[in-house]
Amino acid sequence: MRDPKPIARRIARGAARRAWSTMQQVRPRPTASDGSSAADATSRLAALTHTRDHEGAVALIRAELDALGGDSGWLDQARRSASQAGEPSLQAELTRAELAVTPRFAGPARTRLAAALTQVEGRLRETDPQWSPTLDPDAVSAARTVQEREGGHSRLRVAHLLKVALPERQSGYSVRTRYNLAGQVEAGIEPVAITALDFPGGDDVAEEVEVHGIRHRRLLRERIPGDETVDAHLDAYARALLPVLAQEAPDLLHVHSGARGYESALVGRAVADALDIPWVYEVRGFFEAIWSKDLDRAEAAETYHRRRDTDTRCMLAADAVVTLSESMRADIVGRGVPAERVHVVPNGVDSTAFAPRPRREDLIEQYGLAGRFVFGYVSNLDHYREGQELLVDAAVALRERGVDAVALIVGDGGRRAEIEAHAEEVGAGDAVVFTGRVPHDEVLDHYALVDVFVVPRVDERAARLVTPLKPFEAMAAGLPVLVSDLPALTEITGDGARGESFTAGDAGALTDALEALAGDPDRRAQLAAAGRAWVETERSWEANGQRYRDIYEQVLGEQP
Repeated sequence: MRDPKPIARRIARGAARRAWSTMQQVRPRPTASDGSSAADATSRLAALTHTRDHEGAVALIRAELDALGGDSGWLDQARRSASQAGEPSLQAELTRAELAVTPRFAGPARTRLAAALTQVEGRLRETDPQWSPTLDPDAVSAARTVQEREGGHSRLRVAHLLKVALPERQSGYSVRTRYNLAGQVEAGIEPVAITALDFPGGDDVAEEVEVHGIRHRRLLRERIPGDETVDAHLDAYARALLPVLAQEAPDLLHVHSGARGYESALVGRAVADALDIPWVYEVRGFFEAIWSKDLDRAEAAETYHRRRDTDTRCMLAADAVVTLSESMRADIVGRGVPAERVHVVPNGVDSTAFAPRPRREDLIEQYGLAGRFVFGYVSNLDHYREGQELLVDAAVALRERGVDAVALIVGDGGRRAEIEAHAEEVGAGDAVVFTGRVPHDEVLDHYALVDVFVVPRVDERAARLVTPLKPFEAMAAGLPVLVSDLPALTEITGDGARGESFTAGDAGALTDALEALAGDPDRRAQLAAAGRAWVETERSWEANGQRYRDIYEQVLGEQP
């Protein structure tokens, strides 16, 4: 005989649905405060979000929450609008309200909402001033025993907590790491790298590898939860780091910015405090504004302020802060971090590896560059801040002015199709060449194709303050450099002494500057020589090793 319970449950659910449907038909639908229907209010809200009027959308949500807080359709749109506006507290409130009006028989819908609420609550916890990754006291006690046994090194040992590393990730971040760790070895330091939890991913990953002579330890898990919240991930990260750091027993922990900036610092601080190790925070960028492509909203939303405040707390807690440029240092000191604890270790370049070289004829032919004025940029095509669309617009404008110019855009990434679509829309034709990803050993050959190296970054917070590696490499390769007039970039060009600038985001200003340089080969040669001489003397990676040692010794000398 069949079990009658499942049948009874189905009958009960059906009855509940019918009762709910009847109740909804009888109950009057909520109306907005102006008397319009919930459906009309929902459409207005969707339109505000679609047109990126996020401030208007948030204002409408707050104004109508009491009146429409019982309408599931309006709540669903409001929750999505709050998410896109970068308002996680409001998003959590709306998700709870939507759960409350979603009937219990709507199992899949309730499950999705509950999962969404769990995720947003995790993001809120991660940036709560009172929150820190948790460590088991017994695990800490065991780790300290290991630490005492493994301590007592003959050289200054520094553990570096990294977001990513070579060889799996080729980026400005990993290149800086490689050369700076080599410089530390030259300065008598024993560095060991520890990469972030779950990096690099994939199967058959060794727990310890040697990269360019430096030991790299991996924090690996057998299984990565698919629905893990960000705070739970950092708890797991700290638990994985604790025994590894104890085994290394370093004199000091050096934490480098993570994907969101502060998350590596939260983990590093928790573990360093547990093991009573001084720690340094290297702020490699300001990531609080990169959550959105909407420049007007990116620096105004709750997400921005929560992330910025969390990063600032980490800076204040560190024994010292290292950053990449004077513009970044000024921002950090402006947050209240004592100036004497904030140090600049600039980006650099290997001027022997990056050196002027002749153009390869096969590449000139492949890209159709013969006899043409070539300007361009070598970068990933992932982030809107790089502003490659300006290169496209300038190339078209130069052609209209009679300059046989071509923009060479070297690299690949998530925005490539978007930039290519822009080029097609403005009718760029062969005035723009997209190379796609090029082999690492051919990158310098692509630098050599360029008459003027352009860094067209838009006026965005990180672009204003963070110095990229590429201009240094271009200078070392003997190229004249033209940059947006943002502080982090004009700091490199010396306000015209070793590079020129144009108004950020202004395609006309970029076109004017390029037209002048196209007609003045002597000025291009002068800038190229000045830039090459400067990076050779002022921006060598080797000099950074001693800079780090001085910082470490200052920190260790201040310890009780």
